[in-house]
Amino acid sequence: MFRSSLLSRRHMLVAGLAVAAIAAAPALAVTLATGFLAYKKEAFDAALKGSKPVLVHVHADWCPTCKRQQVVFNELAKTPEFGKLVAFTVDFDMDGEFKSAYNVRNQSVILVFKGGKEVARSGGVTDKAQIAALVAEAAK
Repeated sequence: MFRSSLLSRRHMLVAGLAVAAIAAAPALAVTLATGFLAYKKEAFDAALKGSKPVLVHVHADWCPTCKRQQVVFNELAKTPEFGKLVAFTVDFDMDGEFKSAYNVRNQSVILVFKGGKEVARSGGVTDKAQIAALVAEAAK
């Protein structure tokens, strides 16, 4: 009986330490480009109902194309056109609901919504001029 009680205490101590370690670990999150909001369904749905166009970047931190796109977005965030829209970053690895709802199968996809409807989509583009044209068209 003494031994079983000792084992139980050890298991509880180990379990408690494991929970504490998990709670202390930083949550995995996609790095956001300047001017982008982390995707949250409620905020995204509200933005779709708003008057501004909505731009979405489906991003994965491990994706080299996404990282190049993010550099471009950081530069474009300083432009007047970018200020005319609401921008979200969707975490490719975590936001499966968004991917299913909008039929997104790859990371590095950029979507534009106006009036609550998707009006443009681009995948894998890293050229600054092409992304700037997409942002400018979205901001109209």
